[in-house]
Amino acid sequence: MIGKRRPQRELFDVGNVYALALPPESFHAQLAAAAPRLFRDEEFAAFYSEGMGRPSVPPSQLALMTLLQHEAGCSDAEAVARTAYDLRWAAVLGRAAGEPLCAKSTFQLFRAHLVLHEAARLLFEGSIQAARRTGLLKGSALRLAIDTKPILGRGAVEDTYNLLSTGIQQLVRALASREGERGPEGAARHDLRRYFGPSLKGSTNIDWSDEAARNEFLTGIVVEARRLLRLAAPAVAEGNEAVREAAWLLEPLLLQDVAESAASGGRPTASLKEGHEPGRMPSATDPEVRHGRKSASKRFDGHKASVAVDTQSGIIVDAELLAGDAPDATRVLEQVERVEASTGTAVALTLGDCAYGSGDLRQQFADAERVLVAKVPQRTNAGMFPKSAFLLDLEGHTIACPGGETTGRFTTCRDGTQVFHFGTVCRGCSLRGQCTTAQAGREVRVHPQEALLQAAREYQQSAEGQAVLRERVVAENRLGRLGQLGIGQARYLGRRKTRCQLLLAAAVANRRRTWNWLAAEHAQATAGAPSEPASQSTAAHATTTRAGRGPVSGWIGSALCLCSHWLHQGWLRRATLHRIRYPAGAPLVNACETPFRPQF
Repeated sequence: MIGKRRPQRELFDVGNVYALALPPESFHAQLAAAAPRLFRDEEFAAFYSEGMGRPSVPPSQLALMTLLQHEAGCSDAEAVARTAYDLRWAAVLGRAAGEPLCAKSTFQLFRAHLVLHEAARLLFEGSIQAARRTGLLKGSALRLAIDTKPILGRGAVEDTYNLLSTGIQQLVRALASREGERGPEGAARHDLRRYFGPSLKGSTNIDWSDEAARNEFLTGIVVEARRLLRLAAPAVAEGNEAVREAAWLLEPLLLQDVAESAASGGRPTASLKEGHEPGRMPSATDPEVRHGRKSASKRFDGHKASVAVDTQSGIIVDAELLAGDAPDATRVLEQVERVEASTGTAVALTLGDCAYGSGDLRQQFADAERVLVAKVPQRTNAGMFPKSAFLLDLEGHTIACPGGETTGRFTTCRDGTQVFHFGTVCRGCSLRGQCTTAQAGREVRVHPQEALLQAAREYQQSAEGQAVLRERVVAENRLGRLGQLGIGQARYLGRRKTRCQLLLAAAVANRRRTWNWLAAEHAQATAGAPSEPASQSTAAHATTTRAGRGPVSGWIGSALCLCSHWLHQGWLRRATLHRIRYPAGAPLVNACETPFRPQF
């Protein structure tokens, strides 16, 4: 059953007991000020039964704890401890120090509900709506900058030998659990004990420079893996979920890296395949990790975070997780449509780097009547004349070379590319040495979307185009902020949980960006406002601060609260205490947002 946060904060919480001064510009002070209205318990009602069980920990406080954890980048156990012993966290949660908010399992169960119910996206979209309400995110049309960031996977990345060993381990454990045994016991029964020791490859003494010895070792692993899969077949047919998943993992691990064949006499042999197949799984503990490249020289194993940022406000308006080996421009048009749905605002322009400049993507945006601005990479052609040196007539299907020769002879490829051939006209050309070394003469490939690419090249060379492309830097800044919040490394196994991590980090980044903007707007408005007379200002300050450092707090505040109760015989009037002790001149946060009756 869902537990509800009390509208009245407790009398002896950290804001009353301790003289706590939080810097107004800090994350904790800003979150504490916004906490009472940030989340409502009813928003998480789908997580709980309506009438069964004891009241839970208020989910609105668990949501605040989730934001605190992602800002701090700490573990679940550390987060639970901080709710009890970190006064900053206690001030945000409105609690007394010394007692944790919840057990670690309760916090983990709440996060599991966020993943299962896709509620992390709701928290993220709430940060967008907050930016809209404050006026930071404004305008009738958005200009988006899109980019990606690598996220290292949580699972262990292993070579083929240890990868197969881990897959065998997992299937043995699943079969042993079905029989009520532990993994090593099941391994002993199936004569697979060597897979439950140290690293299989590291504990094997063979000559690793001998290809025949390596293949012999690999063949033994493959034979035992195939035998284990045959043993698991009855359990898979019965519908045992754990055995089915482990068998599903081991089978593709065999297929992706190993080439099997039958030698003379019917004895199987195995060898490693050359290169990596697309979609290869480098980790058995996190099968959704993929080999990825952010650039030709930068390789990683994990996932990709794809974000869309409003260039004017710096607010992240969409975040999605891609496979590590997926191109950066995967489902960009869907992302733009999702931005319009979540913000209620049309997207006027989408900015991207060279990874988003393909002709196919430009054609998709053109067909959808949308504007895409992405840089087209310049091709040098190894010192020879590039394609830009040729004059293309796309309507007449002819092309003229720098030497003045024109050809209309071309062949069309399956993807629509036209390959123009100059052939024999190149033989007597004085510029042949600067154009081609091919005996058959120069060939020029014309892209199916060549008109769109030419228009993009012309625009990016103009002053307006260069100014627009520079706006894309805001996406790199926001990705850097997400990196500070730990997005460079996945905290959890699996793409779905890592997506939850990405959305929560983006929500923290958006909230912080909005609060800092509000503080800057307030400071600017205050600087231009006329000051109060000295006598009035001093008198007002004296009623709300002690020793010129902050509002009344500690035991004095508690005594005032009790006296007010006795004098008024019941309800305490508003604004007699203050929760957080700010420096002099900073906005004050009232202790009592609503009247309450003290508990004795």
